[in-house]
Amino acid sequence: MKKILITIAYAAAVITASSCAKKIETSPNEANNRFLEAWMQVNYPGIQAEGLGIYVLDSEDGTGAEVKKDGYAVVNYTKTDLEGNITEYTREETARQLGTYAETSYYGPNVWLTTDETIRAGVQNAVIGMKVGGKKSVVVPSWLMTYSAYDSAEKYFKEESEYTNTIYDIEIVDFTTDINQWQIDSIGRFFNNSEIMIADKPASEIFAGMSSADTTQVNGFYYKELTAPSDTSAFPSDTTIYINYTGRLLNGLVFDTSIENVAKDNGLYSSSKKYGPVLINWGETYSDITMGSENSSIISGFALTLWQMQSLEKGIGVFYSPLGYNYSGSGASIPGYAPLIFEIEVVEKP
Repeated sequence: MKKILITIAYAAAVITASSCAKKIETSPNEANNRFLEAWMQVNYPGIQAEGLGIYVLDSEDGTGAEVKKDGYAVVNYTKTDLEGNITEYTREETARQLGTYAETSYYGPNVWLTTDETIRAGVQNAVIGMKVGGKKSVVVPSWLMTYSAYDSAEKYFKEESEYTNTIYDIEIVDFTTDINQWQIDSIGRFFNNSEIMIADKPASEIFAGMSSADTTQVNGFYYKELTAPSDTSAFPSDTTIYINYTGRLLNGLVFDTSIENVAKDNGLYSSSKKYGPVLINWGETYSDITMGSENSSIISGFALTLWQMQSLEKGIGVFYSPLGYNYSGSGASIPGYAPLIFEIEVVEKP
């Protein structure tokens, strides 16, 4: 009995001592780090972390311009988790392989602004220094998936992370420090493209003789008349007109239209939408123009295209993203920094 009491007393002393011991603080990212290190050891033994803590699995040097901080990298990429599940991608073939292809979605390079807090820290660490044409497969630890910017790898590791370890396969398509000029140059190449069909004709035929220097009124905006107006007098500021329109990207993808047949031909048709001429409310300047009975606002490039037009005229407006949806894009069809094309016809009142 005495022996049992001594044993109990000893156990109580151990518990008391342990309860008084100082608690060892651990980083919230240590569990993710242990898992990632084990995963790397199994799948890519010998590869060491570099930079802020990323793991470069494979790389291929490019020969073009070097990606620098505070610029714009045009990239194709695929994002996966460590189990191989694809969560983001830019290529059409990937969408088809996954069975997620949609006719109305944009597939192609995205623009990444490489400045702090606009791109994930680990991804920025991976792309800075790459060259156009280069490719890289890299594992980005969870704590480097943040948009926050710190001055050391240790500070990234100490911060709370709600993200997961992620693999990026990256291809640098282009790089620029002037995204607006890059878009204007893209429009110039579009004018010479013989494969993209606009208004049932090759773009190179419609815009023959035009260049990216031929802006109309506003920088980055271009207008081409397709059919002459029936009346060359300007619309009164308090009038209403009716139009049919079709909106496209430079690659020809139709993202919006008021014409039922065009909607059906391009996978846009919705039985809940009413197709036909759209009401436009004129104004004192192009920025005053609105659409519909509710006076809905419209993007500047669309309004500028209308501002060039007169009675029963048909024309095409092409403009860069500051006159459209800028860096944010719109939905699955319009990526950030995308120039847009609007084919518009002024029609009789329905």
